[in-house]
Amino acid sequence: MLNPCVAHRGASGLAPENTMAAFQKAMSFPFIQWIELDVQLSRGGTPIVIHDSTLNRTTSGAGPVGDFTTTQLSRMDAGKWFSKAFAGERVP
Repeated sequence: MLNPCVAHRGASGLAPENTMAAFQKAMSFPFIQWIELDVQLSRGGTPIVIHDSTLNRTTSGAGPVGDFTTTQLSRMDAGKWFSKAFAGERVP
């Protein structure tokens, strides 16, 4: 491939978006040169890798990302919504 290729939210078609599994999958392809990711802030102001401002769509949590601490966020499942094979994948 001659054109630079960016993995949108990692390899989000093959693994749950914005997770380490998606980033690792994207890095396994030699034609991927960059990975695009999204960031929201936790309750304490720590950057959290997640697209939506709420947890509902891509995690086992519910509500605004900014209402939760990094400890609470790190315990949430960010993979099961995508596939049972990714159950237990955490929010980076």
